[in-house]
Amino acid sequence: GKGPQKEFYRNEIQNRQWKKVKFCLPWLESEDYPKLLGAADLGICLHASSSGLDLPMKVVDMFGCGLPVCALKFNCISELVEDGSNGLVFQDAKELLQQLKILMADFKTDKTKLRQMRQNLERFQKMRWHASWKNVVLNILEQKIKYD
Repeated sequence: GKGPQKEFYRNEIQNRQWKKVKFCLPWLESEDYPKLLGAADLGICLHASSSGLDLPMKVVDMFGCGLPVCALKFNCISELVEDGSNGLVFQDAKELLQQLKILMADFKTDKTKLRQMRQNLERFQKMRWHASWKNVVLNILEQKIKYD
């Protein structure tokens, strides 16, 4: 992005001595962003909600492109990432590494957990805002009215 911390992270990356890792920090036009996500095999979300209540819209973007995620665990992430179904949730770098090993273990054969998660995301992609609102919020409101 173009955010205020871009230079900080650029310096952090340049100061590391990785041998098999490469970073690219481009700015994408809005129409290119879903294309980039759609070309990826897995998304990683490091979002940590300070309140524990806000969900990372980047995960919504990834799911919209059929991209499973490994997401950092915090209070309400399970409202979006169904651990083992449309992604995996991790608590630290060691757990993320284990998840990456599992997801990439038989990547070439395409008989992977990653493929299963992609298929599970088709349900997410078909659910639109209005239908989701009716299924979740409207149902809660109707129950509330019944008991008041």
